[in-house]
Amino acid sequence: MRRLIEYFVKYPVSGNVLMVMILIFGLFSLFGLKSTFFPETESRIITVQTIYPGASPEEIENGIVIKIEDNLKGLTGVERVSSVSSENTANITVEVFKGYKTDVVLQ
Repeated sequence: MRRLIEYFVKYPVSGNVLMVMILIFGLFSLFGLKSTFFPETESRIITVQTIYPGASPEEIENGIVIKIEDNLKGLTGVERVSSVSSENTANITVEVFKGYKTDVVLQ
């Protein structure tokens, strides 16, 4: 430790150069940091919306929603499927397990 102090006393310019380099690298790293309040996470929810003009909720449920739900039952990575049928539209929500990628399940 003593030799290090002696070196910087003997060569004061090298100490200033070292200090400037530390400040420059610190500024580069400061501007390169990503800072968000909440971490970015990938959504695990897939939403399918169907529109059938002039149809009742029962017609949409029997004609569209049940067929889509039956096709999703054998799919790996699907945790839960829920659906809501209303006048002219139906919304089907598919939740994916945590370890699976949503894009792969969507394909």
